[in-house]
Amino acid sequence: MGGDLIDFLSLNKSKFGIAVGDVAGKGLRAALLMAKLQATMRALVTDFTSLGTFVAKLNQIFNRDSLPNLFASLLYIEFRADSDTVRFVNAGHLPPVVVKKASIHKMDKGDAALGLLPGAAFTEHSVELKREDILIAYSDGLTDAQNEQGEFFGEQHFLDFLPQVAQLSTEQIGEGLIKQLDRFIGSAKPTDDVSIAILKRL
Repeated sequence: MGGDLIDFLSLNKSKFGIAVGDVAGKGLRAALLMAKLQATMRALVTDFTSLGTFVAKLNQIFNRDSLPNLFASLLYIEFRADSDTVRFVNAGHLPPVVVKKASIHKMDKGDAALGLLPGAAFTEHSVELKREDILIAYSDGLTDAQNEQGEFFGEQHFLDFLPQVAQLSTEQIGEGLIKQLDRFIGSAKPTDDVSIAILKRL
């Protein structure tokens, strides 16, 4: 059992959400807290037009209900089928990466993780995805994966893979990234969950 969250939300006929998160720690406690966070998120998401206010409410509830010294990262992304604009809030998670035809853009670091500051404020960001642009969100289980020599897969292996993905489907990108990770790890035992969400503008 692990504490990763990856979820896809169909909010109406043209509006959708993606959530990628990670509760600190492992095992049953982390899994139960993430399940509660997912349920809270799904219950409240349609009540807010401001993503910053939405995540602030999640943080308030997480602080109230979780155990002391526990926190969770959350990257919540929202988009419409009829718009190039992708909105997101990053609460302590690894920044998403945007891949365009000739460039790779790592988004800025976000705000505090959920559970750290009861009254924390959260900032909504946006990015424009044009045709064939790709946004990738992932958990630290990807970059923190280690091989038999104790070397980390790291951010650089991940970024080195991205220039070749522009013409691939989201499924091919995900499968290719996991294959590269598996080759790197070899026979080493996995130490953490790996969660990846890929959004491509068609």
